[in-house]
Amino acid sequence: MAKPVSTPERADLVRRLVLAVRRQVAWTVLHNQAIADRLGMGVTDLHCVNLLDIEGPMTAGRLAELMGLTTGAVTGVLDRLERAGLVRREADPADRRRVVARLVPAGMERVRVAFDAVGAGVQEIYAGYDEAQLRLLVEHAERSAELTRRITAEMRTGERGAGEAVDGELSAPLGRVTAGRLEIIASVARMRVGGDAGMPDLYRASFDRHPPRIRVSGGTVSFTFPGLWHAGAGRGLVTLNATIPWALDIRGGASEMDLELSGLALSEMTMTGGASRIDLRLSRPVGTVPLRIRGGASRVSIRRPAGVPVRVRVSGGLSRLTLDARRLGSAGSGAVLDSSGYETAADRYELVVEGGASRITVDTY
Repeated sequence: MAKPVSTPERADLVRRLVLAVRRQVAWTVLHNQAIADRLGMGVTDLHCVNLLDIEGPMTAGRLAELMGLTTGAVTGVLDRLERAGLVRREADPADRRRVVARLVPAGMERVRVAFDAVGAGVQEIYAGYDEAQLRLLVEHAERSAELTRRITAEMRTGERGAGEAVDGELSAPLGRVTAGRLEIIASVARMRVGGDAGMPDLYRASFDRHPPRIRVSGGTVSFTFPGLWHAGAGRGLVTLNATIPWALDIRGGASEMDLELSGLALSEMTMTGGASRIDLRLSRPVGTVPLRIRGGASRVSIRRPAGVPVRVRVSGGLSRLTLDARRLGSAGSGAVLDSSGYETAADRYELVVEGGASRITVDTY
């Protein structure tokens, strides 16, 4: 299709069209709010009903992805809609292990009645157009809807917050993320990090007190705790989606951390700023997976599956190192220790300890 020639009249028509679309969007938002008010529900709940009506039954995870909410928040929405008789949850016929939300036809009647006025008005407008004009309108509406959907998705995955907390739990939808990165910034204590291959979220987290500021950008989840040490900061549970590989970056100090990563594919891990009483349980690696401890560490236990080789590099000195059955009172800067089979293995771990450390144990389970 040849590009139309730009003329002052065309430019004015495009300007008027853009303005008309903006005006329509504004009034549509206000109209939806008015309908929600009349039905006695929140506008978010109405959006959920609309999506289920347009797209059909779906899981809470898929709804969370489309609406840009946490799965916890969507669960709350579905609970309200179920109590209102608008939605029911049932097993997915294609996979009995999954639960889908489905609209209740009888309950939907009062929602459709609320939309009748605008529906009749639109039908009256369309009656004045021939088939060629209607095809043009359909093409415009479909392309506009897809453009808005894509831009909205890009805005959410480019830079978004963690979403709202429901019953103390925070989460973000997995979406199309294929690799994750967890950043923990500032001093934390008594945190447990694990993996779950069965959840639809990118991550889930709950904290006893002093919750962090959380930012999600693409597959990167950043937890920033208070700048000054607070008793109990970081105390809580973080669960990562185990269907994708993860990198861990812990900065600013950590104490009494339980990193249960035996079910998680780890691409790399770095701990900077000191670590004390850390229990790290690893899965089988793919390739050479680097582990780095910088700025001092004490009483760190690293366990890996039996038969997985590991190399320990020391920079800055290390006292009381145990590598499998080998115990060393000290290891000077530049020391390198390998477990059996490291040189010939394709899948292995390499631990680099910098800045001095003591009581490091590397063993198998």
